[in-house]
Amino acid sequence: MRPVAFVAVVPGKAGGTNLFILAITSTQPGRDRVAVGVPEIERRRASLDPIPLWVIVDEYNHDILESSAYFEPGARIGAFSPSFHKKVMSAFIAAVRTGQSKAIPRVD
Repeated sequence: MRPVAFVAVVPGKAGGTNLFILAITSTQPGRDRVAVGVPEIERRRASLDPIPLWVIVDEYNHDILESSAYFEPGARIGAFSPSFHKKVMSAFIAAVRTGQSKAIPRVD
């Protein structure tokens, strides 16, 4: 299973919980991509592999928690520090606002 970052969990207007999910990759993104490098300390905090990693912010998955076929409640869950999460969230918001981030719907 590929690691991901839940960048935002937002209650839906019509019920349900919206998940905004960013991919974490070990493949260095090209210059045409928008990503945030994951520092070593954050990889350790989140129990990720000890290799260079990036959070991709120029595309995201949108899913609904209550009907998700992708979210596994029993899966291993790590966490970034609040300051690194804020850095990723800020980069994601900037990419969305400038039209650099596209949604990949995951609602089946």
